[in-house]
Amino acid sequence: MKYRLISALLTVSTTWAADNPMWRSGFTWSCTFSSVIRCERASDCVSSGEGGKIQVAYRENQLVDPEGKTHPIKRHYVQTVAGSPIGSEVKIELDTNEVIWLSPADPAGTFSDNWIGAMLSPKAGVIVQELRPLICKPL
Repeated sequence: MKYRLISALLTVSTTWAADNPMWRSGFTWSCTFSSVIRCERASDCVSSGEGGKIQVAYRENQLVDPEGKTHPIKRHYVQTVAGSPIGSEVKIELDTNEVIWLSPADPAGTFSDNWIGAMLSPKAGVIVQELRPLICKPL
């Protein structure tokens, strides 16, 4: 009985992963950002014009950060909210507790296969949060 339950759970999670709409355009994505918003404990949030690139490799289940370090993807899934003007969103959670939210720039995929969103990075220290607006393209 225990093995049937585990098998059923794996089947459900695999089904959800198979429904990732980003995969229609590829399994490897390059995401660029041109600014970073940093929020400090004792002051307001400040935006700086720092740019960089990350790469999401679904097949390898990993993300390469702007410094070239590889981080495992803890989980990713598609979320759809009833009544939302956004058709669906992809959420990627990393082992660093960073989160990436992405939505298709063109949900129909007729004019663009780009996805846009943000990478949220919680911090421990003077800086409590960083946000990077992302533009992602399949490789």
